[in-house]
Amino acid sequence: MVRISFENVVSQFTQLSGCGVDEVNGNISIIENAWRRIGALLDENKSCANSIASAEYAAAAYAFYDYVCAQHAKEKVICTLGGKASADVDYKSREESARLLRDSALEVIKPFMLGCDFLFRGVNG
Repeated sequence: MVRISFENVVSQFTQLSGCGVDEVNGNISIIENAWRRIGALLDENKSCANSIASAEYAAAAYAFYDYVCAQHAKEKVICTLGGKASADVDYKSREESARLLRDSALEVIKPFMLGCDFLFRGVNG
């Protein structure tokens, strides 16, 4: 497994998400999952300093997409004084942007990855 820096992934996730320290710490499992997933898919024989930096960014983008999806899945219900409940949070455009970012970051590291055709078929539809 190629070693990518967890600290760099966290730093880049923080920049992408705009999360504060507490929110980053609350989502550390999402970040760690993306870090492990991308690190495990890199080919040691094809990796170099540039590919590792790109992989760290791809892991951060992957974590950001998972984070946006998790935020979307949380209940965002607002109760009015009249007793009506309303969920008026639209994450669709943010989720689409995060997906496109993740997909483009994965495309950059595709030449450095091990047998990942299944991953790209899943990403593309």
